[in-house]
Amino acid sequence: MEMLHQLYSALPIALQHACVTAQGTLYHRWRYGGSFQTTLEMLQQTEYLAAGQMQELQNAERSRLLEFACRHVPHYRRYGPPAFTTKDQIRERPEDYLADTFPRRALIPWHTSGTTGKPLTIFYNRDAMRKMWAFVELYRRTAGVSKDQRRGQFTGKLIVPLRQRNSARVFWRHDLANRTLLFSTMHLLPEYLPHYAAALERFRPAYLSGYPSAMSVLAEYYRQSGRAAPRIDAALTSAETLLVHQRRAIEEVFRTRVFDQYGQAEMQSFWYECQAGRMHAHPLAGVTEILRPDGTVAAPGEMGEVVLTGLLNYAMPLIRYRVGDTARFAASQCSCGRGMPVIEEIGGRRDDVVFTRDRGFLGRLDPVLKGVRNIIESQIEQETLDLLRVRFVPADRFGSEDLQMLESNLRARVGRSIHLEFECTDRIPRSANGKFRFVISRLEQNVQRSCASSRGSI
Repeated sequence: MEMLHQLYSALPIALQHACVTAQGTLYHRWRYGGSFQTTLEMLQQTEYLAAGQMQELQNAERSRLLEFACRHVPHYRRYGPPAFTTKDQIRERPEDYLADTFPRRALIPWHTSGTTGKPLTIFYNRDAMRKMWAFVELYRRTAGVSKDQRRGQFTGKLIVPLRQRNSARVFWRHDLANRTLLFSTMHLLPEYLPHYAAALERFRPAYLSGYPSAMSVLAEYYRQSGRAAPRIDAALTSAETLLVHQRRAIEEVFRTRVFDQYGQAEMQSFWYECQAGRMHAHPLAGVTEILRPDGTVAAPGEMGEVVLTGLLNYAMPLIRYRVGDTARFAASQCSCGRGMPVIEEIGGRRDDVVFTRDRGFLGRLDPVLKGVRNIIESQIEQETLDLLRVRFVPADRFGSEDLQMLESNLRARVGRSIHLEFECTDRIPRSANGKFRFVISRLEQNVQRSCASSRGSI
């Protein structure tokens, strides 16, 4: 794989475009053949079933998967359905989670590190992929767009070699097979944003998709520069926690609606936002549980740990899988008419929570950016119990009052017991797959637990 990447990086840009299209042709065949259309039709027919009917369908699918796993997956055949399945278990013995009914050569490997930096390889079969992409298409059509329209996509794939940074100014590649302009998320420096904007305006996509952090950086460029942004039909965000200020910037600048989506490379769930602006956990993609620390079921409105059982991938079924995220169910159904569970809030990763001595664990901190107009993006990193490092990318009109407002907003959340250190930079670092993390905690879990046990948490 590394050799292929080196060969790709050495090619002229025109040939890189051709390679991306060739790969896109293969993806198109994999995603939209076979069971894709029949699955999409089934999803459209059942989307507005009553909650009880949808629950019956999910129960039948779960029973079928559990019976299959206990017969054909070594781990579950040996031990039965577990209390939980963890990522570390899969890393240690991935072959124990592969069904014996699929030849290894027929499986598709997917390598992911998520936001933790720990590599994890998941295997799935072609049919699971096509069914998952039927859910993606259902989501697109909910937003009023489709796979057949032109889209601009902000991807974490290294489609633009990093060494290009100081030479060419082409930070995108064309995938003609999928009518897509793929934008790099690894080159979002202030001096390159005019090139991104010009490419977007030439391509004129019907919609944008991908990382919300990248879309919002481009939106802030348009806002700060006064350049007229093209209007798009929808913005489909995924792969990162969508922050309030990111949604606001994207919707205002591109005069559109944001539709958020939550899922995993492991194919464990599919949550998507409807026209009424609420997030639905589709019962036919996976079983969603939200649990308290003691393993009991969290009440509606109560934040808890997300535990998932995917219903699509029989090649590597994962039962009661701890994905490391937090969320809470809504107490009421949605006005859109879908009888699906509603996710009121996605809290983000359990590991990315700030802890202070006088206020304990603190949830989402993105509201601290409310009213701060001249900061393009920022990131909070907790290095120790006594230090929060705040990185920020200033806009052209940035002044001391912007920094004072950011500090004041942050102090209102974290209190006075922790030192704030501000760091001005031209770009917030991304992970290896291009993802942006607004909050990063470097505290060890045992330190957090010992502090929490000594005084409690909020």
